[in-house]
Amino acid sequence: MRMEGKLATLRPIEVTDSKKFVELINDERTKDYLSGVFPINEFMEEEWIKKNAITHNAVNFAIEVGGNLVGSAGLMAIDWVARSAEYGIAIFDPAYWDKGIGTEVTHMMLKYAFEYLNLNRVWLRVFENNQRAIRVYEKCGFIQEGRMRQARYLKGQYIDVIIMGILADEYWRMKSEF
Repeated sequence: MRMEGKLATLRPIEVTDSKKFVELINDERTKDYLSGVFPINEFMEEEWIKKNAITHNAVNFAIEVGGNLVGSAGLMAIDWVARSAEYGIAIFDPAYWDKGIGTEVTHMMLKYAFEYLNLNRVWLRVFENNQRAIRVYEKCGFIQEGRMRQARYLKGQYIDVIIMGILADEYWRMKSEF
């Protein structure tokens, strides 16, 4: 499935994307906002892409802007009984930050989650130092549900991890306001 927005396109991730992902993910500016602190190589990224392509508990998309691969977005740990999933998005290329792409992609992913997969809850984890992402999530209807105190260590300090979520009825209510 491909989803086209005004700013970005979501498409299935291909193994051939691994080289560009490795280049982008290993950038120190990006690592500050990602869970992983270890470097990755092309083999590791290819294996991740292959593993996630065959699971029924995750759906991942590449984010393209003007034909350039700039990030990824996905639903992970999908629980088909509780109808819930964890959302993750990363715009790895800093040249594409602060352009509204994250907001548009998050709207497209919520549409996919609630209108195609019939999920009831989408939740996420965000580091408290990522104020740009927190604003995007709030704009898209996520509300803060909790906080894991000092759950992330980065460059000599501990950072809280914020848990945010949105329910299907909140999504539908918000959508009807547009």
